[in-house]
Amino acid sequence: MNSIEPPALGPEDRRRLVVSLLRDAVADTDVSGLAAALQRLCRAVTGALVLRGAAVHLMAQHAETGVAASSDLESRGVAELQFTSNEGPAVVAFRTRRPVMVPDLLLARGRWPGFCSLALERGVTGVFAFPLHEGAVSFGVLELYADGRGPLDGPDIATAATFARAATDLLLDGDTITPAGDLDAGLSTALVDRSRIHQAQGMVMVDLGITLTEALARMRARAFSSGTSLLEVADEVIAGTVSADMWLSDDTAPDGSSP
Repeated sequence: MNSIEPPALGPEDRRRLVVSLLRDAVADTDVSGLAAALQRLCRAVTGALVLRGAAVHLMAQHAETGVAASSDLESRGVAELQFTSNEGPAVVAFRTRRPVMVPDLLLARGRWPGFCSLALERGVTGVFAFPLHEGAVSFGVLELYADGRGPLDGPDIATAATFARAATDLLLDGDTITPAGDLDAGLSTALVDRSRIHQAQGMVMVDLGITLTEALARMRARAFSSGTSLLEVADEVIAGTVSADMWLSDDTAPDGSSP
């Protein structure tokens, strides 16, 4: 007996499906506001496409950036790896404002050696990055993580793009600023995390007498060689548990070049 293929979803049907999935998704009890809405979105798209996880990056050309939300802590860690290694699909998707599909990270190691090796160690085998933008303004990326599946097919890509549009709408229309005039708690946390990195970067610059760019390269090299996140390295610097001698031994950046 021949099976009957279900009819393909049109754009409006797909939008209704995404809205329904967002309504049913649940955020952590300690997350609220816009951050909770974005976490529900990450969990909804993960379930809809049978993926390992998802994350929303806040990104800007000349400002603080950070992970605004993720489906789980592991996905947040993978998202942070791209700032640690200064490379990866999210970085390219943001810069080009085009989706970046990487179904097999093993084949992308020549392009992003630092990020791919770290992500593969965490069990992520594929990454799909969708830019979040409105007109000429880009402000983030919705990134999806796979752990064994192949490429996204046409309907899956359309569904992922619809979720990316939903994430864009949330960031544009959501309560980014509270009635008291403060940044949404979840987004504020993401930017505070990044500010800790910049604080540590300045401390390394002063300790070693090098430029800010070189200081960040040293921090990335240490994170890469120790298998930790850049944020963890920053906390070590701020806490004073990393000596100048230890920094001087970290003379290779994640991309294999000297910092």
